[in-house]
Amino acid sequence: MSDVFNKVVSIFSKDGEGHGDREILLKHLAKELAQNKYAKFFRAKQTEADISLGQYFYSIYKAIYPLQIFLRDPERDIRLRRITLEAFLDKQVMDVIKKLSPEAIAERKKTVGDAIVNQLEEDLSVLIMGFDSPKVAQADRIYSLLISMKQFVFFNYSSLIRKFDPELNEGDFTTIPKFVPVAGEIIMPDLSSFINVLPPLDAEEGDWAAVFEILKYCKGGTNVIPPALWNNILASLSDVKHSRIMDLMGRMITGNPILDIKTRVINENLSSQWLEERTAEVREVINSIHGSQKQAQINALEKAVFGGGGTTRLHYYTKDRGKVFLDKNLDTYIYAPALNHLYSFFQDYLQKEIHELCDILLVRGRWTQNTASRAMSEAYHEIAAIAPLITELDDSLEDNGSNGSRLKGALLRVDRDKTQARYINSIVGSVNDEALDMINQAVPPLIVVGKHFKMLIEDYDKKPFELMMNWKELSLASTKIPILQRMTDMYKKINYFVQLMIMEAKSLEEEE
Repeated sequence: MSDVFNKVVSIFSKDGEGHGDREILLKHLAKELAQNKYAKFFRAKQTEADISLGQYFYSIYKAIYPLQIFLRDPERDIRLRRITLEAFLDKQVMDVIKKLSPEAIAERKKTVGDAIVNQLEEDLSVLIMGFDSPKVAQADRIYSLLISMKQFVFFNYSSLIRKFDPELNEGDFTTIPKFVPVAGEIIMPDLSSFINVLPPLDAEEGDWAAVFEILKYCKGGTNVIPPALWNNILASLSDVKHSRIMDLMGRMITGNPILDIKTRVINENLSSQWLEERTAEVREVINSIHGSQKQAQINALEKAVFGGGGTTRLHYYTKDRGKVFLDKNLDTYIYAPALNHLYSFFQDYLQKEIHELCDILLVRGRWTQNTASRAMSEAYHEIAAIAPLITELDDSLEDNGSNGSRLKGALLRVDRDKTQARYINSIVGSVNDEALDMINQAVPPLIVVGKHFKMLIEDYDKKPFELMMNWKELSLASTKIPILQRMTDMYKKINYFVQLMIMEAKSLEEEE
């Protein structure tokens, strides 16, 4: 094997005997070319393409030009994809496709509302199963033929032919061309490209009749070009290809006796691409409905906790402040809504009602179980310790803050220095991590406080009391509103707030 490899290498060596070996092979190639039935295409002594080669390309160009014009329209290309696929789909699948059109989904949503989600999931299952069919695979094969036709038709014939006649105008078939021979090295790139885009030429390689039926349907019942003309072109190309004349010409022009130019094989997965696109569209609708449902739940919980009051209490770590980063395709303050909710809860409830209730219950209360009172006290103080940390994080983002000053400077430079994007994302990411840590630290102890409120509410109605021994005394300490009502209201607020935090966390997970 190594001897063969060394021999091939020596052929292309410019020194020693290898150079002579290459010349011998090229002489053999010249003889083979001279005996070829299409030898007239190439003048071996002058290394020139003969005018007959220009005439050959011109005849192909003239024949396929109507196809070039017809297939150039991008809207028609979209229609051809749809027609090709639909030609091989079962009626049941076609019915599902109609039901999944944007217009049909919009109409169905008017009648069934959000319940449409289950229907869409079922329709998608039927659609996916319907695409697992040999008939759909046939659609892929026909579309691959159509794409191979397009790449052949869109070959730049006019550029190549103008090398034989510089005065030739694109699409002009009334003026008789005045061809002249062309140096081989000038047309070699075109020759290589032409071989590269040849369509399948053998009868068993493709059902061109089906392709022309689809083209005919797309054109409204008339052929773009006669199918017989296309078949004649294929037969001529097949004859030229099997003669190897273009391979021989390429080897002679390049001086490479083993040059091998391959035809590009087209293997389009029309069905999988279409199914993926349509599935993505339907999934987007489903996700949009889910998103609307989740946002409606978030809004309802927010109203249950805070009423109609605003919940953006921070100055810098806010959704609006984060838009400056989104506008530049940078990371943003993703936990801003949740952290503002947490800070608002601290201001509205922890520093007021929860603080007063804990003062009454933990300081004045006589508990039967010290472990219970201690657990509630520790949980309350854990939450209270987080509030100043949130303020500290927010203050760090002001223009003169530790993070804000760096972000401000980097934003001024990011348009002309792309490395600043990574720097900004790093800072914002670190701030987001801190925000998430605070949220994660606050929720568990808040749940503990809520559970103890629930235990105390249940204990209040027990006779005798099991958890608190002096409810009568504690009731007197709450003069304006009965303590049972205050604990009940606060337990509900905490419960709704925890649900709000969990809902926001789930929404962020799904977005990622």
